[in-house]
Amino acid sequence: MSDSPYTRGRRHPHGIFCLEADWPRMRRGHTVKPLLDVLRSSMLEVPSIHRHVATHDSLMYYLGKWTQKAHADFRILYFAVHGVEGEVQFGDLRLNSNCVHLDLLEEHLAGKCAGRLIHCSSCRTIDLPAARIQRFLSRTGALGISGYLGDVDWIRSIVFDLAFLAALQENAMTRPGLQAVRARILERHPREAKRLRFDLVLRDR
Repeated sequence: MSDSPYTRGRRHPHGIFCLEADWPRMRRGHTVKPLLDVLRSSMLEVPSIHRHVATHDSLMYYLGKWTQKAHADFRILYFAVHGVEGEVQFGDLRLNSNCVHLDLLEEHLAGKCAGRLIHCSSCRTIDLPAARIQRFLSRTGALGISGYLGDVDWIRSIVFDLAFLAALQENAMTRPGLQAVRARILERHPREAKRLRFDLVLRDR
């Protein structure tokens, strides 16, 4: 087997901090953790931290952990959750507190995301006007936010997530680096990117 392109010119890996819903309606054991295990055990050797979130308090607690200096190498925040336009959702969705709007995330993460990327593997979370996304990026300092603009199939999104998170390891976590990743992932996986309505929005300045 020939070398994977993901193994050439590899940089220090960008760690992944994954916050996953507990999927109460899914079969037991339904989780993205095996995806993280593949990235860790591959030649990319991507470190990861995986935590389940089922309450608003647990989400805020782990977001605080992600932004601490101790986790500076974990530049990718990976939300594996439910979603609607402008929201991430988890746990018991009958509780309004478990439907967290981008406004609250922006407030909680303000000024804490320099040099970092947020990936929302959820339905439609980032399907918002461009100006609103730019406000979120500007206030948090994040380099970019990615995700899907429509409803997503679990298997399709997991497969695409794996490809995208691997592709992120090929470039520096900078605006030009993420521009290169965006172009590469769309070139390598154009059909799936179109089906999932994948988007990666970078901060203007």
